[in-house]
Amino acid sequence: MTETERAPRLQIRRFDIFAEWNRLKASKKHNMKAADARAYGLAVAKIVAARSQHGAAPDQTRDLKRRARQDEVDEPWWEHLGSSDEFEKKIIDRMDRDFYTQVFQPAILQAWDAGKEYEDIRDTLRKDWNARRAPAPKRTSARSKA
Repeated sequence: MTETERAPRLQIRRFDIFAEWNRLKASKKHNMKAADARAYGLAVAKIVAARSQHGAAPDQTRDLKRRARQDEVDEPWWEHLGSSDEFEKKIIDRMDRDFYTQVFQPAILQAWDAGKEYEDIRDTLRKDWNARRAPAPKRTSARSKA
């Protein structure tokens, strides 16, 4: 199967692209180790995507969103919000490891290296990848067989 034919196991979400984008930012801009960069990418995606943080006071949620948006990395505020293992499960394994390493990750890196913005790629990449997925089989009910 070629790269242009490969499809993700599950639908690619904006969340997936945003987590990977922030993983790259942590790795390239802030020189974080791979595990820390994955934790950071997932944590930023969670914070920005969250409408409310479970167990967190509204002021704490606002502070975390501010830190994420302002790209603060002086303290590892994200450590309790995500981990490298969780990134593996929620991002990589969800879409399929081969798809992640052979298609998803290189495409996001290429956009990063070209100086594109996240907002410019988040939907265009997803549209193509998600279109490659086979349509879900139609369900038949017991009534329709009768």
